[in-house]
Amino acid sequence: LGSTGFLGANLIRALLDKRYDVRAFHRPDSATLGIDGLPGETALGDFDDRDSLLKAMAGCEAVFHAGAYYPTGPIPAKKAVQRGVTQLRSVMEAALQAGVRRLIYGSSLTTIGPPATGGLADERCSFRTRYPDNPYLMSKAAMEEEVRRYVRDRGLPAVIAVPTVLIGPYDVKPTSGKQILLIARKMLPFYIEGKTNVVDVRDAARGMVQLLERGRIGERYLLGGVNTMQSEFNREVAKIAGVRPPLLPLPFTLSHWGSKGGDFLFSKLLRQDPPVPSFFLELLQELRHYDLTKAQTEVGYKPGPIEPAIRDTLQWFRTHHYL
Repeated sequence: LGSTGFLGANLIRALLDKRYDVRAFHRPDSATLGIDGLPGETALGDFDDRDSLLKAMAGCEAVFHAGAYYPTGPIPAKKAVQRGVTQLRSVMEAALQAGVRRLIYGSSLTTIGPPATGGLADERCSFRTRYPDNPYLMSKAAMEEEVRRYVRDRGLPAVIAVPTVLIGPYDVKPTSGKQILLIARKMLPFYIEGKTNVVDVRDAARGMVQLLERGRIGERYLLGGVNTMQSEFNREVAKIAGVRPPLLPLPFTLSHWGSKGGDFLFSKLLRQDPPVPSFFLELLQELRHYDLTKAQTEVGYKPGPIEPAIRDTLQWFRTHHYL
């Protein structure tokens, strides 16, 4: 599920590399640039159409959910939660009815809360946020909790994957890659300093396949890469792209005030639309440095460096005329 998305396109390739038979589920109007030419079956449908989900899952041993709902605009948090949970229930009910042996659910790193005593965050850190009105944060937390409830109460054989910030090729509708694009285009004069963890999307995809094979039902696993700072990541991207890095760190309090005032900083100072919806700025305050020991020891997860992923991201964007 979510086969034409950034993670989904790389996940299909990881599965094909392991000689799995793959059926790719997506909407009839989805952009298929990321999966064009790949072997395997296609199933068309929508998460709101239970019959299309059941048809797609028929005969499948496992389902990967790499396209879970996330809000793309500033809607009320309660509405986002309702929308996300309703869609997810349709997926999980279909999986139960189809009798799949494993569901790998792709969650969000924002569901990992801060560590109680400092240091690195890990899978034991419960969700906690200062932004209860944020539709992304609240919907992702509610959806992950719903998966755990279905495991506990309905016997759903689900494993939760928690990828961190993904970079790499096949980012058709640039998500994490938007930051790389803006730096390469010399269009990111400001940045908000803070912690982050960046991973090659291909490593995360291989990690999800490992969760299929060795992950424990009901558990969640961080599939991250390199703990770094926004400034360090920006400098590395700029170095590889051959441009100057963003020079001006912007205090979060100022940028957040600007976003609450109608994207003031971008619309007034830079005379352009903001690169992401304003409420996404709050997500930056929810990023941390993470301990990946659980996935490494339990399923053999081994992420690599991020420099090759940055190079491959830039090359893919150039080849497909994003740059």
